[in-house]
Amino acid sequence: MNNDDDDLGLVPDKVQLSTLHDPKSIAQYLQIFHSYDPNVLYQNLQTDPINGIDSSQLHTRKLKYGDNKLPEHVSKTFMQLILEALNDKTMILLSIAAIVSFLLGLYEVFCQPTQYDPEGHIIKNVDWIEGIAIMLAVVVVVVVSAANDYQKEKQFSKLSQKKENDKTFTVIRDTATVSLIPNSQLVVGDIIKLQTGDILPADCILVSGCCDVDESSVTGESDTIKKRPLTESLSYYKDIKNNASSSASDFVVDIPNDKNVPDCMLISGSKVIAGLGKAVVTAVGISSVHGRTMNALIHGDRVPDEDAELNTDDFALENSGMTPMQERLSNLADIISVYGCLAATLLFVILFAKYLYNILSPNGRFKDLPPAERGNKFLNIFITSVTIIVVAVPEGLPLAVTLALAFATTKMTKDGNLVRILKACETMGSATAICSDKTGTLTRNSMTVTKVLIGGKTSDNLNEIQKELGKDILINIALNSTAFENKNYKKPPSSSNPFDSEGSNSNEVDTIETYNSREPYIGSKTEIALLSFANLNLDLKRLGELQKVRNEPNSKFPTIEKIVQIIPFESSRKWSGLVVKLKDTGTYRLYVKGAAEIIFKKCSYRRGTDGSLQELDENVINNIQNHIKDFAENALRAISLAHKDLLDYKTWPPAELMDKDKKDNDCASPDILFNSLLSSSDSTKFDETGLVIDGIFGIQDPLRPGVDESVKQCQESGVTVRMVTGDNLLTAKAIARNCHILTLEDNYDPHCAMEGPEFRKLTKEERVEILPKLRVLARSSPEDKRLLVGTLKSMGDIVAVTGDGTNDAPALKLADVGFSMGISGTEVAREASDIILMTDDFSSIVNAIKWGRCVSTSIKKFIQFQLTVNITAVFLTFVSAILSEDESSVLTAVQLLWVNLIMDTLAALALATDKPDKDILKKKPKGRSEPLISFSTWKMILAQAALQLTITFILKFYGANIFFGGKDELSGKEQQQLNAMIFNTFVWLQFFTMIVSRKLDEADGITGWKERCTQNNLNFFQDLFRNYYFIAIMTLIGVLQILIMFYGGIAFSIERQTREMWIVAILCGMLSLPVGVIVRIIPDDVVRALIPASLFAKFKYILYLEFLPNWDNKPKEEDEESLLEQASNVSTRE
Repeated sequence: MNNDDDDLGLVPDKVQLSTLHDPKSIAQYLQIFHSYDPNVLYQNLQTDPINGIDSSQLHTRKLKYGDNKLPEHVSKTFMQLILEALNDKTMILLSIAAIVSFLLGLYEVFCQPTQYDPEGHIIKNVDWIEGIAIMLAVVVVVVVSAANDYQKEKQFSKLSQKKENDKTFTVIRDTATVSLIPNSQLVVGDIIKLQTGDILPADCILVSGCCDVDESSVTGESDTIKKRPLTESLSYYKDIKNNASSSASDFVVDIPNDKNVPDCMLISGSKVIAGLGKAVVTAVGISSVHGRTMNALIHGDRVPDEDAELNTDDFALENSGMTPMQERLSNLADIISVYGCLAATLLFVILFAKYLYNILSPNGRFKDLPPAERGNKFLNIFITSVTIIVVAVPEGLPLAVTLALAFATTKMTKDGNLVRILKACETMGSATAICSDKTGTLTRNSMTVTKVLIGGKTSDNLNEIQKELGKDILINIALNSTAFENKNYKKPPSSSNPFDSEGSNSNEVDTIETYNSREPYIGSKTEIALLSFANLNLDLKRLGELQKVRNEPNSKFPTIEKIVQIIPFESSRKWSGLVVKLKDTGTYRLYVKGAAEIIFKKCSYRRGTDGSLQELDENVINNIQNHIKDFAENALRAISLAHKDLLDYKTWPPAELMDKDKKDNDCASPDILFNSLLSSSDSTKFDETGLVIDGIFGIQDPLRPGVDESVKQCQESGVTVRMVTGDNLLTAKAIARNCHILTLEDNYDPHCAMEGPEFRKLTKEERVEILPKLRVLARSSPEDKRLLVGTLKSMGDIVAVTGDGTNDAPALKLADVGFSMGISGTEVAREASDIILMTDDFSSIVNAIKWGRCVSTSIKKFIQFQLTVNITAVFLTFVSAILSEDESSVLTAVQLLWVNLIMDTLAALALATDKPDKDILKKKPKGRSEPLISFSTWKMILAQAALQLTITFILKFYGANIFFGGKDELSGKEQQQLNAMIFNTFVWLQFFTMIVSRKLDEADGITGWKERCTQNNLNFFQDLFRNYYFIAIMTLIGVLQILIMFYGGIAFSIERQTREMWIVAILCGMLSLPVGVIVRIIPDDVVRALIPASLFAKFKYILYLEFLPNWDNKPKEEDEESLLEQASNVSTRE
């Protein structure tokens, strides 16, 4: 249905509404709506705080106010990426030199007389072809580099879109119907439900409830802000303005400059830290504060506030600068570049000095050459020097990291890991400890009530419970809950009872895509289990839609007049509550629901089988405690439901239950209220005693399929798994045993499992002492989890943490890698995390470890290969150019550019896209002290470089004897043929060295010669077909090299090779394989014994440029001090 704006009566325009929140202003609100009556707001926006808007109005509202879509991050075009690649200084120099070479070549062809060689043959002027060949080589390098960047941009864009599409919000529309809709479908006038953990998807005004909001990511204000309903803000503002002594023109009291003004303005992008409420949407998309900020970032349409802390998380994959591996590789690349530039500069100086001598000396070889040819000689020197820089600068190092991470993140997404921060991917490869939640991670988070204790009777058959005993239980379950009906629910066909415990062991795994149709209700899994129990056994469905019942409880529960306070569940309390006003007596009743043992401690009575109240004596208390213990030992989560009539209070909230420090006049303090409840031992009067225990429910949450095997894999790979849960100790230990986190022997060690409060009381020294044994932390709060993570990090562990709640955010931030739950996690937890587990499944963490280790290994394989080529190419070019009579290198500029393409882009594609091998989890993590280049890697690099230099120098200086019968002087064609043969050999050496580089650290730590002679260590062709990229690229290199040698001709300075030359070239290249085998057989300790420690120290001293003043580019392999400082601040860090 399409309506005109006039039909709806939407009065304010989007420009007016957008001014309400930037800055937040009640004065601006009154200028727009001209009334202190909040109903005027609803009338102007044609909405209702109870029923919401009509869905038929969506189109019209979108036309007037826009939709809730943030400006998209525009990816760079392929042409932009090409221009960026061309902007490289060395490429610019090479291009200029190539153009000058081309023009001089044309000048020689058309403006110079024909020249003849000693044999009388015409010397063809083909120098212009080399200029074209260099330009073409530059184009290839630039296009390939741009293509790699383009693929990376596309991949990150896909991940970003997927992350944005997963965000949903709870909305009230169509006469109080509650729905879960994508954020992008919100419109102005929508009534949204707020709860702890939400991130505001649009600018809103709070119309009911109260909550604490963190606006630091939007405004930079670090203090948590208490949000009050619109009615309070207007009432306060009206009173203060009426009482103001100054004139209206001087009246400046408002939200930004007076913290006493109740703040009802909710800014998009801010986070709900605690509380519940409802809000009306006033600005969406680019009209909202967050949307305008995003628009300024992307399009520059508005200059953002200088003091605002801009949050760009919503439009791109988060990347907190370079990853640790990228930083270390960047440092290594800088060091190599320095030496490359020094070599190029020194070469240019030496060759230029020789050039000047040959021009100025009476006997100089260039004295009689024409000017154009002299210019060409100089250009050749310049091009050779610049080409050394091109070859020496290892631009492939950062490219390899980018490719490896992009490849890994793509595969990890398929495995259920959405990587938000790139460095987390590589960090997981070094993880030594995992602190995992239980619910939803180790278990399926598909909860079912399987045992109940009501009226002193336990039952496995839920239908045996007498419904007349369930009145208070039904009220508690229905009203003391934030869950609501799932309209997309599809009843499983396999069972008439979707909550049958047998059905809960299905192997089906929840995903974000199927989640909305898997459960009959949307909300906490514990609440879903209780609502499902009530639906089957207490006739919950007769009440109708839950949200309408909560808005008007008197319509279904005649004894209740209204709900006066809702106390949301918080992990620090372990319970949620509801205070209602009773209609007949005018007094109040408290309903609580939460952890069984915590609630039961505050109970003084129970329900009898006939529904009567029975005082708890010692025998009954012991009996119920034994039942709770029995539930726990059977891995059931025990939830207690209880209530109490608050007979002493005639108004709410009573002054004695209010927290004076928080200045909250509408709500009793949950902690003060709960602590005021006495146990039966404190008093004998009913109105002074504690709660009435209505029932205890045992909720089963079965283990996820394969979780025990995943835990075992982690343990075998040297990663310690610890379970951190809010469940009681017995339940936690039972589940930990089932998934092999605890063994039977551990069960008797008190340090293997403990509760959070006990852990919290330990000193740091005591925590450090017991942590090696600790496997289970039960009844833990988010603060306990953060303390655990900080202590582990101070001990040198690399820690991964899972979390789903808002209060888990500090621990997720503190951890080296934070995993949030894609299905059950709050938006705050997801924003604080590095990786989102899209299926909430522990096995996805194991896959993250595999890919993290694979990324690290792949990059180090590439380093091993590239440094080998770097050393040999630069050294060979330098030496051969200096020793040459015509100042030319044995490898031409075009040939070197082809080698550069092999060792940078193609090698990065081949080696950085490897998949995890089957034994990758058998290796122990190296932790924070793992060097970037290990001793065994240096051993292989230097051995292969020595082999390549030996072969090429033999061919350079003794090739004439080998292939041309020992001629004293070769003709120009023969010399070019020999140089082409050296080039061919050099390329085949790199070809087989790349195969050798497929093995890296398989023999690390093995000292015996015999033990190192294994297929896993020596077979370079093992699992070759696991990486099709490698096979394709090796095939491409081989085919292109053959084509170059047959058809490269003038461009590549190639003369046709004889059969003997081909055989020698390929056989010399294959020597890399046996040399690689020999190097891998020789233990590292043997080589260390042959090399004096002082010599190796001097090698590192020179390599890392430590002799230069103020040079701080040595790869940082440890940062222990920062870890200790971070852990020491764990109790105060947010």
